[in-house]
Amino acid sequence: MPTLAQSFGEALAAAGMDTHGMLPRQLCRQCGKPLNGDGGHPAELYAGTFTGLCYSCQNSGRYVVETYPDGARLLSFPPHCPSWRRDREEYIAYENCPDCQGKGHITVSRSCSQGGPYPIHCSRCLTRFYKTQER
Repeated sequence: MPTLAQSFGEALAAAGMDTHGMLPRQLCRQCGKPLNGDGGHPAELYAGTFTGLCYSCQNSGRYVVETYPDGARLLSFPPHCPSWRRDREEYIAYENCPDCQGKGHITVSRSCSQGGPYPIHCSRCLTRFYKTQER
């Protein structure tokens, strides 16, 4: 029976990954531009950092992904630390929330020697959202 690592490796190989961990050329799932089209953005196609987004779309400003019947919005933000993770961050938000002012997250202050500031989900927005969803 193959190990998990072997199965994962086989899946990546089936996706076209080469021996250096690079996936085949493809288009950004948001704007359609070729990923690493200029050859200067290998992280766009590297299996360990692949998100399907080009740097422009990855780092674009906040936008609404979905609006729910109760007024909640699913917001997508650029990564707060793209050198660590390239994926966009999503938060549930209510525009009238006094804690997060409609952003869906609160920034925890921390010194740079401790790793710097980072966002956490707004507990008031999440609690309100999960209480109003149909079960």
